Amino acid sequence: MATHRSGTRVTPFTTRQNRQAEADTARKMFELRTGPEKMTLAAIADEMECSVFKVQRLLNKYTPKLLEGEATRHREIEVQKLDLLEERLWGMLDEDYYTVSAGQVVYMETGDPVPDIDPVMKIIDRILKVSERRAKLLGLDKPVRVEATIHQVDSTDMELAQMIREGRAKSDGNHSRG
Repeated sequence: MATHRSGTRVTPFTTRQNRQAEADTARKMFELRTGPEKMTLAAIADEMECSVFKVQRLLNKYTPKLLEGEATRHREIEVQKLDLLEERLWGMLDEDYYTVSAGQVVYMETGDPVPDIDPVMKIIDRILKVSERRAKLLGLDKPVRVEATIHQVDSTDMELAQMIREGRAKSDGNHSRG
């Protein structure tokens, strides 16, 4: 590091290697902070041989990026699990299901077993639930847009409504007499 005439140190320009080293340091700090030991900032500073201020600065700067990466990895794992579930469900859908009564398969007069569609419908329902979960996880569903109009009611509106009710009551009374 160079020194200015005033005696202050001048730090070199940030290079890609410096940024990568900083990101790696922040990742290690993040792991220490969120890992099984859940170290304090002071303990991390001691471990990394730096100031608490530097630990806080790097965690503030890199935590959102690190969490985003973690979320992406967890999302990919969840999608893979959903893929496996859906694959198994589609395989089950290809099987034949028969009606059972008192522990015995029920047969038609022709000698063929009576098909049971209830398991098929349940499997279809599960496939749809897996698809819905995948769409939600990946953000595929558009948010529902709702238009709302807010009417502010004041005392004049209340008085007018009361007058209308009274008028209708009088009108109904006159019609019932005639």
